[in-house]
Amino acid sequence: MSVETRVSLTDSDSMSRALMFHVTQRLESDMVHSILPLLQAAGDAATSNPKGLIAIGAGLSAGLGVIGAGIGIGRIGGQAVEGMARQPEMGARIQIAGIIFAGLIEAAALFAVVIGFTMAGKV
Repeated sequence: MSVETRVSLTDSDSMSRALMFHVTQRLESDMVHSILPLLQAAGDAATSNPKGLIAIGAGLSAGLGVIGAGIGIGRIGGQAVEGMARQPEMGARIQIAGIIFAGLIEAAALFAVVIGFTMAGKV
């Protein structure tokens, strides 16, 4: 009796998987068919007027520059705290070096944002 139960569970499980696969494939197919006209319109607009691509590039340059700066400053802060915990007598020197490096990273982020705004000004 337990073998029959296992077989029926396996059969119903495989049927439910097949049904989910079919539903998922159907939804993906519908999404692709609804997105394709939008992508075609965006491509046509980009070839006729490149200002849209300039705006996208401006946003990406500013956004990625700031994200990179955030990651860099976070790593500097974490490593500085770890270094101060390992060698408390060097805490002042580590703190000064960390602040200098954070300032250099912020300058790079500011440069990325200025480039992004300059590109956006050409739109």
